[in-house]
Amino acid sequence: MFEVMKVFAAVLFLVISLAAESAETFDARVQRAKALEETPLGRTYQDSMWPLVQPFIASLAKKCISEEVKADLTPFVWVATLTVNGKLDAVEVRPETGTSQCFSRGMQDAPLPKPPTELAHDGMPITFNMRLHPMNK
Repeated sequence: MFEVMKVFAAVLFLVISLAAESAETFDARVQRAKALEETPLGRTYQDSMWPLVQPFIASLAKKCISEEVKADLTPFVWVATLTVNGKLDAVEVRPETGTSQCFSRGMQDAPLPKPPTELAHDGMPITFNMRLHPMNK
């Protein structure tokens, strides 16, 4: 009976942990991502990520702005969970505009390096604060 109770307790703990993780708010995820960026491992990841991602983001922003006749240039915040395999999960953007949704869809193809194992065992939150400017068409 004791073993059954231990298994039940472990399953209950797992369910509660998963529920708490899935209940994490957008703002909490953004804050957690920013906090990770300030750690030594986070800074190292940022240093390896930016040379790959910056040109991609610049191109994606230009594409999203040029897709709309009158693009909404409202600043937005994008957050996602980067899996241990370097794939994006739980992608969210706020506020939702045509431009921010275009960016969010396009980020699925971003050349993001795999995160450090120490940061990615449950997925690593990653965020971008985007401020777009009109493009000369």
